[in-house]
Amino acid sequence: MSNVFIIDDDSIHQRIAQIMIEKHQLFEKYTSYTDAEKAYNFLKENVQNPDSLPDIILLDLNMPVTDGWDFLDLYENIKNDLEKHIRIFIVTSSVDDKDKLKAKTYSSVVGFISKPLSPDILRSTYP
Repeated sequence: MSNVFIIDDDSIHQRIAQIMIEKHQLFEKYTSYTDAEKAYNFLKENVQNPDSLPDIILLDLNMPVTDGWDFLDLYENIKNDLEKHIRIFIVTSSVDDKDKLKAKTYSSVVGFISKPLSPDILRSTYP
């Protein structure tokens, strides 16, 4: 089990993910962010504190202000300074092949998951 960040502006999607995580005991800890910039700031402030960092980030693409792509661009600037390797999964309702191709240009993105989430999909994010 591990620590996961859910970055998604949709509070319903976040709540569904939290319920699945709790019910199926999929992760030891989860933290939800509706604002991708706040999640990025947390990571930036904790680059030297691996116990505070997530093992996995479930990242939505379509969010106001700082969207998933913006988050990934910011993350690229600090990923080498982080004391922990973080696996990022894009979780989106987008079925656009352009998004899938663009996701592959980010070395930190290890998967592209279509909403809605399921317990089996969440289990597949384990290393």
